[in-house]
Amino acid sequence: MTRLAVPDDAKYLPAVELSAGQTFANHEKYRWVAEGEGQTEQEHLAFIHQQLEWVAVNNDGEVVGFINAEKRRNSLHICELSVCQNWQGQGIGRQLIKRVFEATLSLQLQFVTLTTFRDVPWNAPYYQRLGFDIIDNDKLTIELKAILQSEVDMGFAREDRCAMVISLNELAAS
Repeated sequence: MTRLAVPDDAKYLPAVELSAGQTFANHEKYRWVAEGEGQTEQEHLAFIHQQLEWVAVNNDGEVVGFINAEKRRNSLHICELSVCQNWQGQGIGRQLIKRVFEATLSLQLQFVTLTTFRDVPWNAPYYQRLGFDIIDNDKLTIELKAILQSEVDMGFAREDRCAMVISLNELAAS
């Protein structure tokens, strides 16, 4: 089940992101991602207070995944999607993304955007299967260029990253 996150959820979310990151532990090029730090409890609380964070919970009510987003001029930008490693591959990510789609429509915004790895199967190819398109570098907005640059500043190789978008029209049709 997915739902809007509440403040009490924030304390569990860094561990969810850490677990999700372990998927990179066996990926030679990106092993360092598994060792990286994710969003803090305070960062999660900021998303929660803006009602822009959703969680997935198991039958025992334990948080096993989350997604958060930022409102931009005409879009919601997905900042992070994480599902505990042992809960991956069960459609939880898709359910969480659907929550962002619903919020985009209710806020009367036009697009959902995100940044991700180009060549990791559970990154860009996954989002493409959900209807997202990679944005050509010459069509990036100033905001997306800034996000990609901040990722480079954190140690990501620019050539490995891409920005993606899905339009409101495609959301309404899904």
